[in-house]
Amino acid sequence: MTQMPDFQKKSPRPPFPRLSGRLGIFPALIPLIELVPWLLGLVGAAATLTPLAVWRQHRKKLLAFATLCFIGAAGIVAWKHAHIPTEEQGSRLLAPADWPKLTVQDPAPPRAETKQYNDFSPIWSAHLKNEPLAGPVVAGDLLLLGTFASTVDAISRADGRPVWSLQKHEPVFTNPVVLNNIGFVGEGLHTAVAAGITAFSLPDGKVLWERQFLSHVESPPLVSAAEHRLWTGAGDESLWCLDTRDGSVIWRQKIGHIDATPFMRDGTLYVISWPDAKVHETKLYALDPADGAVKWNVPLKGDIMGSPQPGPNGTILITTAIGQVGPPQPADKGWAHAVSGEGKLLWTVELPNLSLPEVSILPDKGIVIHTLKTGELRALNIKDGSVAWTVKVGKEFDAPAALRADTNRPLLAAETADGLVTIRDAEDGTEIRQFSVKNGSYASPLFDGDLLYVTTPNEITAFGGVHLLMRGTK
Repeated sequence: MTQMPDFQKKSPRPPFPRLSGRLGIFPALIPLIELVPWLLGLVGAAATLTPLAVWRQHRKKLLAFATLCFIGAAGIVAWKHAHIPTEEQGSRLLAPADWPKLTVQDPAPPRAETKQYNDFSPIWSAHLKNEPLAGPVVAGDLLLLGTFASTVDAISRADGRPVWSLQKHEPVFTNPVVLNNIGFVGEGLHTAVAAGITAFSLPDGKVLWERQFLSHVESPPLVSAAEHRLWTGAGDESLWCLDTRDGSVIWRQKIGHIDATPFMRDGTLYVISWPDAKVHETKLYALDPADGAVKWNVPLKGDIMGSPQPGPNGTILITTAIGQVGPPQPADKGWAHAVSGEGKLLWTVELPNLSLPEVSILPDKGIVIHTLKTGELRALNIKDGSVAWTVKVGKEFDAPAALRADTNRPLLAAETADGLVTIRDAEDGTEIRQFSVKNGSYASPLFDGDLLYVTTPNEITAFGGVHLLMRGTK
């Protein structure tokens, strides 16, 4: 455990890679590794076009250099094709030798206590070796965080000390899914040549299997323990249903680019896809979860930005956008939609800016809360899309707000890019508490009993006394 941080101190904020949504040149179509052979080839070509005098003097050396460049390029291409699935396969199970490496720091972490605190204040703070990109997610006595460093890091819920780290192949943008004693986590940004879903045991973090896709996995899977099924989007490789016990493929449905988590209701699987990279249009699909057969689909304006969410009275709530996570851009746009369970578009409203995934829903209050990239929180009435309340918090959000709906008045916590943390009444947006941390994070805050976890690029802090923030409590 480290000393408490100086919450007023600011530190530089690293640039963020381009994520989901339409990219200027859509890097998924030209992964960076594809450019390496061309660059090496250009080096070789440049060597052959050196001025004649230099050519005569160093001909043998230049020819040898050019030859090595082309051999290196050919080697990279050969390596790539030997280590990723073919286009026809779309995915493959990795052999144990290629599984993520597990590094254990503390095999016996302390038990996390469940208690109430007498004041809302920091309980503990710990240094983070790797900058969080996803999470934290509660897993028993652990917190799991996906990182820019391509790791899933497990730390102690009791004091934040490192417990183990799983070294994956790509940055982990998707929150781990924890079900009983097994975790599932994806990886990869749009620039990934290949990325996988890893199943690992808890609490020890040992890998059980990994399936690699010829694309990226930017959203958590939907998992059914009773049916031993996992449904996941895999970028350009679309939608897959896997057996949770061994990662084997049950079915695959090619319905477009998918960076969203499906959800299940009344025996129907709902997911959104981006059918055509040249068109700003998303489709909501209703599928048979057993075999992926399409029941119906509804076209929606905008590209994928978040997962479909079940709303009250059978509604389905979707957000779409033109743009991506990261600094606001002039071309950013966002939309909110509501669709009936039968596939009828109920309403669409344009938002002031892009809404970050995922939204927060209060079904009994009939509102859905959007975290806009431009620093605004906006609640819409689910019935018709009208504005219930809106507040401007800061200049920029890079992560969505966190909701705790089981309190006397539901609480909403959000963290701006420059480190302002605001806790609000989710029903009307009234601010309850505000404080600052060193600088903001790409990972959302997390409510956990009487604790609120807040991350920065270098630290995680647990604030105790959440129950004291409820309306009517002194």
